[in-house]
Amino acid sequence: MDVLFTFDTGHSRGLIGSYYKSIWSSPVFELLFIFGSFFLVQQVTDNYLILVKCTYQHNFVLTTTTTTTTTTTTTTTTTTTTTTHKQGSPRANHLLTMAPPTYTFETIIQKAVNDGIVPGVVLYARNKDGTLNYSHATGYASLSPTHPRPMTPHTILALASMTKLLTSICILQLLDSSSPYKSQFPLGLDTPVTDPDSYPETYLPDLASLPILSPTVSDPFATRTRSKHITVRHLLTHSSGCGYTFLQPPLTAWQEWKLAQENKKPHLPLGTAFAQTVPEQFSWPLLFEPGEGWAYGCGIDWVGWFLEKVTGKTLDEWMQESVVKKLGLEKGSLGFYPERVWPSEEQEKRERVADMGKRVDNDLAVAGEQAQGSEGEGGGHSRTRHIDTPQLLKPADRGAFGGQGGFADLSAYCEVVYSLLVDDERLLTKETARLLFKGQLKEEKAKTALNENMKTPQWVVGYVEEPAEGKGLVYDWSAGGLLVDEPGKKGDEGRWRRRGYLGWGGIFNLNWFVDREAGVCGVFGAQTLDPADPLIEPLIKDFEREIFEKYGAK
Repeated sequence: MDVLFTFDTGHSRGLIGSYYKSIWSSPVFELLFIFGSFFLVQQVTDNYLILVKCTYQHNFVLTTTTTTTTTTTTTTTTTTTTTTHKQGSPRANHLLTMAPPTYTFETIIQKAVNDGIVPGVVLYARNKDGTLNYSHATGYASLSPTHPRPMTPHTILALASMTKLLTSICILQLLDSSSPYKSQFPLGLDTPVTDPDSYPETYLPDLASLPILSPTVSDPFATRTRSKHITVRHLLTHSSGCGYTFLQPPLTAWQEWKLAQENKKPHLPLGTAFAQTVPEQFSWPLLFEPGEGWAYGCGIDWVGWFLEKVTGKTLDEWMQESVVKKLGLEKGSLGFYPERVWPSEEQEKRERVADMGKRVDNDLAVAGEQAQGSEGEGGGHSRTRHIDTPQLLKPADRGAFGGQGGFADLSAYCEVVYSLLVDDERLLTKETARLLFKGQLKEEKAKTALNENMKTPQWVVGYVEEPAEGKGLVYDWSAGGLLVDEPGKKGDEGRWRRRGYLGWGGIFNLNWFVDREAGVCGVFGAQTLDPADPLIEPLIKDFEREIFEKYGAK
């Protein structure tokens, strides 16, 4: 089915409703009212030619081509909800959805965009047998009043913690049987990175020097010397003791105390510049002895630093050679430095990078500067204002942070998770890839601590079913993300996930999943500074669940 849309803009009212209905029909034509717009549909055998004509102000013309291919065995869907603007109204609700929703989650997500919950969303999903190849984009990549941009399937997004999977793949490539670096990992994932005597080639002195936070009544910021070595496994599975100062209260208090002692201001809050290197950024105390607990944190940033020491290449250089090129991805579609990839004169490519949004008093704005602007027409998005993208998202002058610093066109990211789904060995041999789909927490204390953390998952981006007593649901952490070790009782919420389900997210409300048993994978992308947003979590959940229900192996 080939669908061509052409229209010119100026529609004065915007989106009226998230539904469609037939207004008038004849044996040849049918006029549909879809998401507030009129579509003239001509049916020719199995093909539909849809022409949309609206009269808009400013004579701004936009042409979009969307192709939907449907056969008895394959469904390839690419849809773009195109957003247009009245001059002087940064978010005037001029949203035209180019086709009726194919999935229920599209209607739900479109309503969230219309209501100002999220500026824009990008979705990708595929399945193992090739019958699903889905992409969808809706809303805005930028809320700038002078230069608003629509979200497209190929908008570049800041990945935040979705970078962790990419870095994990890169370090696992060093362990592959054909890797020239394999000899430096005599114990595989259990090779220490803090033992200069036995393993000098993998020694990280900055990490090795970190003490363990051990508060006492008289000294809440006391520390003690670590007695166990940190291994690659510990770093990959968040069982090293490395945490985040914004996530674990003891580290938050320690950082405030430390900065007060040095008469410095914190450099960590979102929207400010990061330090230049991993040791400069993350040299705070450990939370526990390696292997004796679980705390989500900066371990994979240290993994990226470790890879650079072992290979003599930057993490970005390694990723371009060993991920981007191996998958045949477009230059600039995945990596750490979108502003370096495209010279300044290539404005069109540079503008593919999305701005960050944030709700202010339950209204959306672009993050980084005090909100400004005025009411627009027609609903929640009309009250949004533009603010410059924070420096956090412009990392051209700092190192590649493997736990948070990546950017990607989500079509490229989906290609990564699809490669893992079908186990095509483009990135990892089958033997090494198994480390991603098998629990890697060797110490029972660490696994217990992980499941305790997941009992209060409000800090997690995306949907995590709580492993409550009696459900039988048990989590582990693999070499790449959160793993369903035991899926729980049939009929429980979240039961669509199978044993070996792998997934995680990023603080800007992004999420990915791969389930080899069900045979599906997917990526959800947004760009908002509302971490683990409870209003966005249901969107991620509905998207994933419907993909499993419609395309997962029964």
